[in-house]
Amino acid sequence: MKEMPSLYGLTNSNRDFSSAYAWGKNQFNSAFPAALACYMRDKKIPAVYVKHGQGAMTELSTITFDDLWKTNLPNDQLFFSFEYRYTPYSEMTVDDIQPIDLVVSENATKKPLAPVEVKLTTLPDDTTADEDEEHYGSELVVRSATMRYVAMGMCASCASAMPQIRDLFAPSCAKIRNWDNVVEMAKAKGQIMAALKTFLVTYAHAQRPLLMQPIWKTEGKKSVLADNCLDIFVWSDFALCRLLVDAKAGSGEKISRLQRSALRLARFLFELSTKGKVYQKPIYDGMTYDTYNDKEFSVSGKKTNLHMRCERLTRPIIKRDQIKEIILGGGQKHLSPERRFDAIIYYSNELFDE
Repeated sequence: MKEMPSLYGLTNSNRDFSSAYAWGKNQFNSAFPAALACYMRDKKIPAVYVKHGQGAMTELSTITFDDLWKTNLPNDQLFFSFEYRYTPYSEMTVDDIQPIDLVVSENATKKPLAPVEVKLTTLPDDTTADEDEEHYGSELVVRSATMRYVAMGMCASCASAMPQIRDLFAPSCAKIRNWDNVVEMAKAKGQIMAALKTFLVTYAHAQRPLLMQPIWKTEGKKSVLADNCLDIFVWSDFALCRLLVDAKAGSGEKISRLQRSALRLARFLFELSTKGKVYQKPIYDGMTYDTYNDKEFSVSGKKTNLHMRCERLTRPIIKRDQIKEIILGGGQKHLSPERRFDAIIYYSNELFDE
């Protein structure tokens, strides 16, 4: 019997990998990382964990995929729902929560276990490609849905401390008259950011893994995979927020994307701790501060390297020849890379032959 196209470990899923449609760019960029995670899980290889450490710093450790997915059930007893809502968080919000990249559930009961945001990133990015390998980094682009799940995860893990969290943010947030007003918020941002820093240090013990960042490494700027080319880093919700509060404060009325994300998070925490529920739309559709709302923020490889630098960033743990153990049944034949003009020119050397 001919083997059907499939991805390792994704036996039960809301995507049909025997169909070419499931191998499109938008689908593959979240499905392949999930399969890579299943593969590493069965090989007993933990992910690198970027978490909030002591004081104001992040630190690296490891995390098993059992801990990320909050289960020790084998892969074939799990259900992988892509672009799905993590329904246990719905009770926190007045309006509907958005889908996240992946929800891992029990297959038999469909009980949701863990929400996971997925960011497949290349190593090195443009800002670090000319550096020594130990300084390579991957750009991290964070979308609105990610930060909503950061906020909801923090509120879930700190549920018993809501009165204290309200008291922490009240001095800076209770007096805000118009959260959309850039002039008012520019004046208040310093005090709000300070409260958020205190929150992160105080409640870091409650951090949860959220963002799974697989890296694929190439030979410098070449479109050639390195021999050791794949690995997975996992960011906790609190570690991601270090990127916000570590941003330069700046002066005047300009509010950067990172600062905007910090202000949105502080408002979410304050309103939920005060009212018990949050209306997300005014926070994430409002509070734009004259900046496009297409994404929350992005961080270059130069900055992510400071948080991710370790032997496995320099030498990822999965080798190139192991990819055939993850993409199965000829699934690679269904891949359709973007037809970019610059790539076509790059690979059409004959155009420039004399």
